[in-house]
Amino acid sequence: MNISDGQLSREYLTELLRKATGDPARRLSHWRCEPLHGGFGGAIGGTALFRYRLYSADSPPFQLVLKILQRRAGEDERAPYYWKREYEVYRSGLLAGIPRDAFVTPRIFHWQDHGETCWIFMQYLEDGKGEWTLADFHEMGRRLGRFNGAFLEAEALPNQPWLTLNWHAAIVPALADAFDALDAALTKPLARLTLPLEARDEILSIWQTRERFREALFQLPQTFCHIDAFRRNLLHSGDEVALIDWAMAGRGAIGVDLVALVAVSLYYDKFSADFAKKLDAAVFSGYIKGLRQVGWRGEAAQARLGYVCGMTLRGLAGVKQDINLLLDDSQHAALRRTHAPLSLEEIARFFAEIRRFRLLKMAREAKSLLGI
Repeated sequence: MNISDGQLSREYLTELLRKATGDPARRLSHWRCEPLHGGFGGAIGGTALFRYRLYSADSPPFQLVLKILQRRAGEDERAPYYWKREYEVYRSGLLAGIPRDAFVTPRIFHWQDHGETCWIFMQYLEDGKGEWTLADFHEMGRRLGRFNGAFLEAEALPNQPWLTLNWHAAIVPALADAFDALDAALTKPLARLTLPLEARDEILSIWQTRERFREALFQLPQTFCHIDAFRRNLLHSGDEVALIDWAMAGRGAIGVDLVALVAVSLYYDKFSADFAKKLDAAVFSGYIKGLRQVGWRGEAAQARLGYVCGMTLRGLAGVKQDINLLLDDSQHAALRRTHAPLSLEEIARFFAEIRRFRLLKMAREAKSLLGI
Protein backbone atom coordinates (compact mmCIF):
# COMPACT_ATOMS: atom_id res chain seq x y z
CA MET A 1 0.00 0.00 0.00
CA ASN A 2 1.44 3.32 -1.10
CA ILE A 3 0.79 6.14 1.37
CA SER A 4 2.05 8.86 -0.95
CA ASP A 5 -0.66 8.41 -3.59
CA GLY A 6 -3.39 6.76 -1.50
CA GLN A 7 -3.44 3.60 -3.66
CA LEU A 8 -4.68 0.46 -1.93
CA SER A 9 -5.01 -3.15 -3.06
CA ARG A 10 -8.18 -4.66 -4.54
CA GLU A 11 -8.48 -7.03 -1.58
CA TYR A 12 -8.18 -4.21 0.91
CA LEU A 13 -10.77 -2.07 -0.85
CA THR A 14 -13.17 -4.99 -1.30
CA GLU A 15 -13.11 -5.69 2.43
CA LEU A 16 -13.63 -2.00 3.13
CA LEU A 17 -16.56 -1.79 0.67
CA ARG A 18 -18.27 -4.76 2.28
CA LYS A 19 -17.81 -3.33 5.75
CA ALA A 20 -19.06 0.13 4.76
CA THR A 21 -22.14 -1.14 2.92
CA GLY A 22 -22.93 -4.00 5.29
CA ASP A 23 -23.04 -6.37 2.30
CA PRO A 24 -20.58 -9.27 2.78
CA ALA A 25 -21.18 -10.46 -0.81
CA ARG A 26 -20.50 -7.09 -2.49
CA ARG A 27 -17.95 -7.46 -5.29
CA LEU A 28 -15.63 -4.64 -6.31
CA SER A 29 -15.29 -4.33 -10.09
CA HIS A 30 -13.00 -1.28 -10.25
CA TRP A 31 -12.24 1.94 -8.44
CA ARG A 32 -10.97 5.45 -8.87
CA CYS A 33 -8.86 7.50 -6.48
CA GLU A 34 -8.26 11.24 -6.55
CA PRO A 35 -6.59 13.64 -4.11
CA LEU A 36 -8.77 16.21 -2.39
CA HIS A 37 -7.47 19.71 -1.74
CA GLY A 38 -9.41 21.77 0.81
CA GLY A 39 -13.17 21.28 0.92
CA PHE A 40 -13.80 18.06 2.86
CA GLY A 41 -11.62 17.83 5.93
CA GLY A 42 -8.58 19.83 6.90
CA ALA A 43 -5.08 20.13 5.54
CA ILE A 44 -2.98 21.11 8.55
CA GLY A 45 0.70 20.24 7.93
CA GLY A 46 1.15 16.63 6.91
CA THR A 47 -2.49 15.79 6.22
CA ALA A 48 -3.43 14.11 2.94
CA LEU A 49 -6.95 13.47 1.66
CA PHE A 50 -8.11 11.06 -1.04
CA ARG A 51 -11.57 10.29 -2.40
CA TYR A 52 -12.31 6.74 -3.51
CA ARG A 53 -15.12 5.75 -5.85
CA LEU A 54 -15.74 2.02 -5.47
CA TYR A 55 -17.74 0.44 -8.32
CA SER A 56 -19.85 -2.72 -8.24
CA ALA A 57 -22.06 -4.30 -10.88
CA ASP A 58 -25.69 -3.14 -10.68
CA SER A 59 -24.92 -0.66 -7.86
CA PRO A 60 -24.09 3.03 -7.87
CA PRO A 61 -20.48 3.80 -6.93
CA PHE A 62 -19.80 3.99 -3.20
CA GLN A 63 -17.69 6.96 -2.17
CA LEU A 64 -15.45 7.31 0.84
CA VAL A 65 -12.56 9.44 2.00
CA LEU A 66 -9.17 8.30 3.20
CA LYS A 67 -7.61 10.88 5.50
CA ILE A 68 -3.95 10.31 6.28
CA LEU A 69 -2.46 12.11 9.29
CA GLN A 70 1.33 12.42 9.32
CA ARG A 71 3.33 12.39 12.55
CA ARG A 72 5.19 15.58 13.41
CA ALA A 73 8.11 14.92 15.75
CA GLY A 74 8.19 16.59 19.14
CA GLU A 75 4.49 17.48 19.35
CA ASP A 76 2.87 17.30 22.75
CA GLU A 77 -0.62 15.75 22.93
CA ARG A 78 -2.04 19.08 24.13
CA ALA A 79 -0.40 21.06 21.29
CA PRO A 80 -2.94 23.18 19.41
CA TYR A 81 -2.36 21.23 16.19
CA TYR A 82 -1.44 17.78 17.59
CA TRP A 83 -1.17 15.56 14.53
CA LYS A 84 -3.06 12.54 15.91
CA ARG A 85 -5.96 14.32 17.63
CA GLU A 86 -8.65 13.73 15.01
CA TYR A 87 -7.84 10.01 14.90
CA GLU A 88 -8.19 9.81 18.68
CA VAL A 89 -11.45 11.79 18.68
CA TYR A 90 -13.12 9.52 16.14
CA ARG A 91 -12.13 6.26 17.80
CA SER A 92 -12.89 7.46 21.35
CA GLY A 93 -16.67 7.55 20.97
CA LEU A 94 -16.80 11.14 22.28
CA LEU A 95 -18.86 12.34 19.35
CA ALA A 96 -21.75 10.04 20.23
CA GLY A 97 -22.72 12.60 22.88
CA ILE A 98 -23.54 15.31 20.35
CA PRO A 99 -27.29 15.87 19.94
CA ARG A 100 -28.30 14.88 16.40
CA ASP A 101 -30.49 17.97 16.15
CA ALA A 102 -27.29 19.96 16.59
CA PHE A 103 -24.81 18.11 14.38
CA VAL A 104 -24.09 14.73 12.91
CA THR A 105 -20.56 13.51 12.25
CA PRO A 106 -19.14 11.43 9.39
CA ARG A 107 -19.46 7.67 9.62
CA ILE A 108 -16.08 6.11 10.24
CA PHE A 109 -15.64 2.82 8.41
CA HIS A 110 -12.14 1.90 9.52
CA TRP A 111 -9.03 3.36 11.14
CA GLN A 112 -5.43 2.23 11.35
CA ASP A 113 -2.42 3.42 13.31
CA HIS A 114 0.76 2.87 11.27
CA GLY A 115 3.05 4.58 13.77
CA GLU A 116 4.28 7.43 11.62
CA THR A 117 0.83 7.90 10.10
CA CYS A 118 -2.80 7.29 11.04
CA TRP A 119 -5.41 6.43 8.44
CA ILE A 120 -9.10 7.25 8.78
CA PHE A 121 -11.61 5.87 6.28
CA MET A 122 -14.76 7.93 6.49
CA GLN A 123 -18.00 8.75 4.77
CA TYR A 124 -17.74 11.11 1.82
CA LEU A 125 -20.05 14.10 2.32
CA GLU A 126 -21.03 16.93 0.03
CA ASP A 127 -22.58 20.22 1.05
CA GLY A 128 -26.10 20.74 -0.25
CA LYS A 129 -26.24 24.41 0.73
CA GLY A 130 -25.73 27.34 -1.59
CA GLU A 131 -25.20 30.91 -0.44
CA TRP A 132 -25.63 31.50 3.28
CA THR A 133 -27.92 34.22 4.59
CA LEU A 134 -27.75 35.82 8.02
CA ALA A 135 -30.58 33.45 8.98
CA ASP A 136 -28.29 30.53 8.11
CA PHE A 137 -25.53 31.94 10.31
CA HIS A 138 -28.08 32.39 13.10
CA GLU A 139 -29.06 28.74 12.71
CA MET A 140 -25.43 27.59 12.86
CA GLY A 141 -25.00 29.64 16.03
CA ARG A 142 -28.07 27.92 17.48
CA ARG A 143 -26.72 24.48 16.62
CA LEU A 144 -23.37 25.32 18.20
CA GLY A 145 -25.26 26.43 21.31
CA ARG A 146 -27.09 23.09 21.46
CA PHE A 147 -23.81 21.22 20.98
CA ASN A 148 -21.87 23.17 23.62
CA GLY A 149 -24.86 23.29 25.96
CA ALA A 150 -25.23 19.51 25.98
CA PHE A 151 -21.72 19.22 27.44
CA LEU A 152 -22.13 22.17 29.81
CA GLU A 153 -24.91 20.18 31.43
CA ALA A 154 -22.92 16.92 31.47
CA GLU A 155 -21.83 15.43 34.79
CA ALA A 156 -18.22 15.14 33.66
CA LEU A 157 -16.44 16.85 30.79
CA PRO A 158 -14.23 14.86 28.42
CA ASN A 159 -10.67 14.99 29.74
CA GLN A 160 -8.62 12.76 27.45
CA PRO A 161 -4.94 13.81 27.39
CA TRP A 162 -4.97 14.53 23.64
CA LEU A 163 -7.78 17.10 23.80
CA THR A 164 -6.87 20.78 23.58
CA LEU A 165 -7.30 22.94 26.68
CA ASN A 166 -8.66 26.36 25.72
CA TRP A 167 -7.18 26.34 22.23
CA HIS A 168 -7.37 30.13 21.82
CA ALA A 169 -5.22 30.58 24.92
CA ALA A 170 -2.83 27.83 23.83
CA ILE A 171 -1.92 29.48 20.51
CA VAL A 172 -0.72 32.72 22.12
CA PRO A 173 2.85 31.83 23.22
CA ALA A 174 3.80 31.04 19.62
CA LEU A 175 2.92 34.62 18.61
CA ALA A 176 5.67 36.24 20.68
CA ASP A 177 8.24 36.20 17.87
CA ALA A 178 5.92 38.08 15.54
CA PHE A 179 5.20 40.81 18.09
CA ASP A 180 8.89 41.09 19.01
CA ALA A 181 9.62 41.67 15.32
CA LEU A 182 6.58 43.87 14.65
CA ASP A 183 8.44 47.15 14.19
CA ALA A 184 10.84 45.52 11.75
CA ALA A 185 7.90 44.12 9.77
CA LEU A 186 6.30 47.56 9.67
CA THR A 187 9.17 48.88 7.59
CA LYS A 188 7.60 46.94 4.68
CA PRO A 189 4.88 48.76 2.69
CA LEU A 190 2.38 45.85 2.62
CA ALA A 191 2.74 45.34 6.37
CA ARG A 192 2.06 49.03 7.00
CA LEU A 193 -1.08 48.81 4.86
CA THR A 194 -2.49 45.83 6.75
CA LEU A 195 -1.41 47.21 10.13
CA PRO A 196 -1.62 51.01 9.87
CA LEU A 197 0.70 52.80 12.25
CA GLU A 198 -2.23 54.50 13.98
CA ALA A 199 -3.42 51.00 15.05
CA ARG A 200 0.03 49.85 16.21
CA ASP A 201 -0.12 51.22 19.76
CA GLU A 202 -3.59 49.83 20.44
CA ILE A 203 -2.64 46.42 19.08
CA LEU A 204 0.52 46.33 21.19
CA SER A 205 -1.59 47.27 24.21
CA ILE A 206 -3.89 44.32 23.45
CA TRP A 207 -0.86 42.06 23.18
CA GLN A 208 0.44 43.27 26.53
CA THR A 209 -2.97 42.48 28.10
CA ARG A 210 -3.13 39.00 26.56
CA GLU A 211 -2.80 37.13 29.86
CA ARG A 212 -6.03 38.68 31.16
CA PHE A 213 -7.91 37.36 28.12
CA ARG A 214 -6.28 33.95 28.48
CA GLU A 215 -7.09 33.73 32.20
CA ALA A 216 -10.71 34.65 31.57
CA LEU A 217 -11.12 31.67 29.23
CA PHE A 218 -10.06 29.25 31.98
CA GLN A 219 -12.35 30.86 34.57
CA LEU A 220 -15.54 30.66 32.51
CA PRO A 221 -17.83 27.60 32.35
CA GLN A 222 -16.10 24.91 30.28
CA THR A 223 -17.54 22.66 27.61
CA PHE A 224 -16.52 20.37 24.75
CA CYS A 225 -15.67 22.43 21.66
CA HIS A 226 -14.94 21.81 18.02
CA ILE A 227 -12.94 25.09 17.67
CA ASP A 228 -12.95 25.12 13.84
CA ALA A 229 -16.68 25.27 13.04
CA PHE A 230 -16.76 27.49 9.98
CA ARG A 231 -18.50 27.06 6.66
CA ARG A 232 -16.10 24.59 5.02
CA ASN A 233 -16.59 22.23 7.96
CA LEU A 234 -20.40 22.57 8.15
CA LEU A 235 -22.02 20.42 5.47
CA HIS A 236 -25.78 20.49 4.92
CA SER A 237 -27.86 17.49 3.89
CA GLY A 238 -31.60 17.98 4.23
CA ASP A 239 -32.38 18.90 7.84
CA GLU A 240 -29.02 17.62 9.10
CA VAL A 241 -25.70 19.42 9.31
CA ALA A 242 -22.50 17.39 9.49
CA LEU A 243 -19.63 18.88 11.48
CA ILE A 244 -16.32 17.57 10.19
CA ASP A 245 -12.57 18.01 10.85
CA TRP A 246 -12.08 17.56 14.61
CA ALA A 247 -8.32 18.22 14.61
CA MET A 248 -8.53 21.07 17.15
CA ALA A 249 -11.25 19.68 19.41
CA GLY A 250 -11.04 19.96 23.17
CA ARG A 251 -12.25 21.62 26.33
CA GLY A 252 -12.90 25.31 26.07
CA ALA A 253 -14.83 28.23 27.45
CA ILE A 254 -18.47 28.80 26.68
CA GLY A 255 -18.76 31.02 23.59
CA VAL A 256 -15.43 30.25 21.92
CA ASP A 257 -16.95 27.87 19.35
CA LEU A 258 -18.44 30.94 17.67
CA VAL A 259 -15.02 32.43 16.95
CA ALA A 260 -14.19 30.49 13.78
CA LEU A 261 -17.72 30.86 12.44
CA VAL A 262 -17.44 34.65 12.61
CA ALA A 263 -13.71 35.26 12.17
CA VAL A 264 -13.24 33.11 9.07
CA SER A 265 -16.49 34.28 7.49
CA LEU A 266 -15.28 37.87 7.62
CA TYR A 267 -12.49 36.95 5.22
CA TYR A 268 -14.67 35.20 2.66
CA ASP A 269 -18.25 36.46 2.85
CA LYS A 270 -18.18 39.97 1.41
CA PHE A 271 -16.92 41.78 4.48
CA SER A 272 -18.15 45.20 5.40
CA ALA A 273 -18.47 46.86 8.79
CA ASP A 274 -22.26 46.63 8.50
CA PHE A 275 -22.14 42.94 7.57
CA ALA A 276 -19.76 42.20 10.45
CA LYS A 277 -22.11 43.87 12.95
CA LYS A 278 -25.12 41.93 11.64
CA LEU A 279 -23.18 38.66 11.48
CA ASP A 280 -22.03 39.09 15.08
CA ALA A 281 -25.60 39.71 16.27
CA ALA A 282 -27.09 36.83 14.26
CA VAL A 283 -24.55 34.24 15.38
CA PHE A 284 -24.51 35.23 19.04
CA SER A 285 -28.30 35.43 19.42
CA GLY A 286 -28.57 32.00 17.80
CA TYR A 287 -25.99 30.61 20.20
CA ILE A 288 -27.85 31.83 23.29
CA LYS A 289 -31.07 30.40 21.88
CA GLY A 290 -29.39 26.99 21.43
CA LEU A 291 -27.94 27.05 24.95
CA ARG A 292 -31.37 27.82 26.40
CA GLN A 293 -33.00 25.05 24.37
CA VAL A 294 -30.84 22.41 26.04
CA GLY A 295 -31.47 23.82 29.50
CA TRP A 296 -28.54 26.11 30.25
CA ARG A 297 -29.65 28.95 32.52
CA GLY A 298 -26.41 30.82 33.05
CA GLU A 299 -25.78 34.46 32.20
CA ALA A 300 -25.48 35.35 28.51
CA ALA A 301 -22.64 37.71 29.50
CA GLN A 302 -20.49 34.65 30.27
CA ALA A 303 -20.89 33.37 26.73
CA ARG A 304 -20.23 36.84 25.38
CA LEU A 305 -17.02 37.13 27.37
CA GLY A 306 -15.77 33.76 26.13
CA TYR A 307 -16.58 34.74 22.56
CA VAL A 308 -14.93 38.18 22.59
CA CYS A 309 -11.84 36.97 24.48
CA GLY A 310 -11.48 34.13 22.00
CA MET A 311 -11.95 36.54 19.09
CA THR A 312 -9.31 38.86 20.54
CA LEU A 313 -6.71 36.12 20.93
CA ARG A 314 -7.45 34.73 17.47
CA GLY A 315 -7.25 38.29 16.18
CA LEU A 316 -3.73 38.57 17.62
CA ALA A 317 -2.86 35.39 15.74
CA GLY A 318 -4.31 37.05 12.66
CA VAL A 319 -1.73 39.84 12.92
CA LYS A 320 1.07 37.29 12.52
CA GLN A 321 -0.78 35.35 9.84
CA ASP A 322 -1.65 38.33 7.66
CA ILE A 323 1.79 39.91 7.82
CA ASN A 324 3.48 36.60 7.06
CA LEU A 325 1.23 36.00 4.06
CA LEU A 326 1.74 39.47 2.66
CA LEU A 327 5.53 39.44 3.12
CA ASP A 328 6.05 35.95 1.69
CA ASP A 329 6.33 36.14 -2.10
CA SER A 330 5.50 32.43 -2.42
CA GLN A 331 2.02 33.09 -0.94
CA HIS A 332 1.06 35.91 -3.26
CA ALA A 333 -0.41 33.84 -6.09
CA ALA A 334 -2.70 31.98 -3.65
CA LEU A 335 -3.73 35.27 -2.01
CA ARG A 336 -4.66 36.76 -5.37
CA ARG A 337 -6.71 33.69 -6.29
CA THR A 338 -8.57 33.64 -2.99
CA HIS A 339 -9.35 37.35 -3.00
CA ALA A 340 -9.67 37.99 -6.73
CA PRO A 341 -9.82 40.52 -8.31
CA LEU A 342 -8.03 42.48 -5.55
CA SER A 343 -4.40 43.53 -5.85
CA LEU A 344 -1.97 42.79 -3.00
CA GLU A 345 -2.30 46.37 -1.79
CA GLU A 346 -6.09 46.06 -1.78
CA ILE A 347 -5.87 42.72 0.04
CA ALA A 348 -3.67 44.33 2.70
CA ARG A 349 -6.23 47.12 3.20
CA PHE A 350 -9.03 44.53 3.28
CA PHE A 351 -7.23 42.66 6.08
CA ALA A 352 -6.87 45.95 7.95
CA GLU A 353 -10.63 46.58 7.73
CA ILE A 354 -11.36 43.12 9.11
CA ARG A 355 -8.88 43.70 11.94
CA ARG A 356 -10.77 46.79 13.08
CA PHE A 357 -13.70 44.53 13.88
CA ARG A 358 -12.12 41.15 14.58
CA LEU A 359 -9.41 42.45 16.90
CA LEU A 360 -9.82 46.10 17.90
CA LYS A 361 -13.58 46.16 18.46
CA MET A 362 -13.61 42.75 20.13
CA ALA A 363 -10.70 43.63 22.43
CA ARG A 364 -12.39 46.84 23.52
CA GLU A 365 -15.52 44.89 24.42
CA ALA A 366 -13.49 42.21 26.21
CA LYS A 367 -11.67 44.83 28.24
CA SER A 368 -14.97 46.48 29.16
CA LEU A 369 -16.46 43.16 30.31
CA LEU A 370 -13.32 42.41 32.32
CA GLY A 371 -13.23 45.91 33.81
CA ILE A 372 -9.76 46.76 32.51
